[in-house]
Amino acid sequence: MNFGIILILISITAIIITFILNLLFKKIRYVKYIPAIVLFPFMIYNFITMYSVTNESFESLGRFVMGILLLVACASSLIASITFDIAHRNIGRKK
Repeated sequence: MNFGIILILISITAIIITFILNLLFKKIRYVKYIPAIVLFPFMIYNFITMYSVTNESFESLGRFVMGILLLVACASSLIASITFDIAHRNIGRKK
């Protein structure tokens, strides 16, 4: 499968999870930021440990790819959360 399609699927999945959290917890604004907050430390961990691999294997490449996948999921979830906040605030002003 093409790497771009995988990135798009991961992004859509993160946006759907954020959207579901937004629907379930409308009163509590900060719950929809949880996926981005949870994914961020794992992303940083993969990027940091990528440089500490001592043997000559593809483990560092695997950690880099996993870091990129987590970066895409974290960024798309964060962008969706901010967008939902702005949309919720604008709907609240119109009423």
